[in-house]
Amino acid sequence: MKVPTKVVGVVSFRRNSEDKIFLLHPTRRKIYKIICENPGTYFYRLMQHGDEGISSATLLYHLSKLEEDELIHSAKIDGKRIYFPKNLRDFETERAYMLLKNDNARKIFLYILNHEGCFQNEIARELNIHHDTVRHHVAKLVDSEMIVKEKEGRQIHFKIGRLGKEILKGSMVIFSEAYIRFIISKLADDCHFPEIVERTNERIVIRVVCPNEDDIELNIDISGWAIEE
Repeated sequence: MKVPTKVVGVVSFRRNSEDKIFLLHPTRRKIYKIICENPGTYFYRLMQHGDEGISSATLLYHLSKLEEDELIHSAKIDGKRIYFPKNLRDFETERAYMLLKNDNARKIFLYILNHEGCFQNEIARELNIHHDTVRHHVAKLVDSEMIVKEKEGRQIHFKIGRLGKEILKGSMVIFSEAYIRFIISKLADDCHFPEIVERTNERIVIRVVCPNEDDIELNIDISGWAIEE
């Protein structure tokens, strides 16, 4: 269900006109959109998604500008530097999505989802994955609270954890009011006037009216975050 389509009276969110609006740059806006729509995005994945011909130096420059304006954060996970949008995803959620990009980790998580209380030996046997590989991914999933382990006699069985449940029920796939206020504040100043022209839980379209300039549009769709069972 859609909510009201326009936001007016955003003066309280505006920055001073001397401050730069970093998302006015089309390449930077595209990079930000990719990061918003693709959890667990790291540098080389951005290179694949980006415009043809964009150099690594250019990409690094735009990422540094997005971080400078606190539109995104970055962190190292398993040796890869990932980028995620401020106020839209936090570090623990980003890490969980990053873990699930691994095929074996995803298979193990989904098996536990569909076989609540299963044992490690069972997972290895049914998925035909080596015990050491299962142990490796299970440890990371437990650490991220995607799953929990419970002891039963000498055996340990697994269930879906707190964060796993939150992601599965879709509570992460939503634009919060805090994020809406945040992104509007990043697009408004004395000369630029953002308005929401479309908004659902999973999609938002913001048009920025720029006097004496072409209007710009920021379109973000986070429906791809959902994990298919």
